[in-house]
Amino acid sequence: MATIGFVRHGLTDWNAQGRAQGLSDIPLNAEGRQQAKLLAERLRNGPWESIVTSTLTRARETAEIIAHELGVRDVIQEHGIREIDCGLIEGTTEEQRFQTSGDL
Repeated sequence: MATIGFVRHGLTDWNAQGRAQGLSDIPLNAEGRQQAKLLAERLRNGPWESIVTSTLTRARETAEIIAHELGVRDVIQEHGIREIDCGLIEGTTEEQRFQTSGDL
């Protein structure tokens, strides 16, 4: 029997600013890296053999930090699990989107 866990990437500056990220390749910020380390501590007792991650930097960084902390050697990057392309809204805040379209 396999144990599978799903983890969201740590915080980025764009997350903190409320900006849509989509496929924009935004790295973790210091708080996001700390979140990944703290999560690894919570996962320490699990039977983790490998980690599958998106190719986006924020997800890859999160996975690599967790893998390092847990001693997991197998980190697999999978293009097919990236976030969706958010097009023109990427990089914008909710307020900017409302000003542009008048609708959220």
